[in-house]
Amino acid sequence: MRSIPTYRTIVIDKTDDNILKYLFESTGEKNIIKVIEYSFIREVSGIKIYNLGFGDYHNGLLVDDSNSNNGDMRKIFSTVLSTVPKFFREINDAAIFVQGSDSILNFQQKCQPTCKKNCVDYCKNYNRRIRTYCYYVDKYFTKLNEEYMFFGYVSNENSIFVNYLPGNEYLGILVIKKNELIL
Repeated sequence: MRSIPTYRTIVIDKTDDNILKYLFESTGEKNIIKVIEYSFIREVSGIKIYNLGFGDYHNGLLVDDSNSNNGDMRKIFSTVLSTVPKFFREINDAAIFVQGSDSILNFQQKCQPTCKKNCVDYCKNYNRRIRTYCYYVDKYFTKLNEEYMFFGYVSNENSIFVNYLPGNEYLGILVIKKNELIL
């Protein structure tokens, strides 16, 4: 895997293993404070599942539906990914769930009034963020699979997790560190 520079992150909140926040400053065209937030969702079969949230940091809150367009997207994405191993070192027996804020059901209705892409048949922004994560996992799947297990979240009548297969489309990704499991 090719190394892309990252911003230096600092832990700003670790609340009883329920929330872990990393803060950093994006220094592209503007200086923007960003936050990566791992928040506990629920426990399934003894594994604590955390949501990976990311976005701008305003008044102590994560704002995950803005597009900063600060000219440093690759460095920001690399910074977000650099916190995954840190997270697993901090919180044992856990899994990370990733789903873009543009993957929620009513996103297309919210996007349409202000969309600059003039979408007609489908919303081009829908699932854009999770596609970025899937592209990364697909590209480095063989190497990442040595250390992590991946499951894709698919929506059908039951909305389930399936074994992640590169090239497929998913609404979310569940990541589990292999050595955290008793196989």
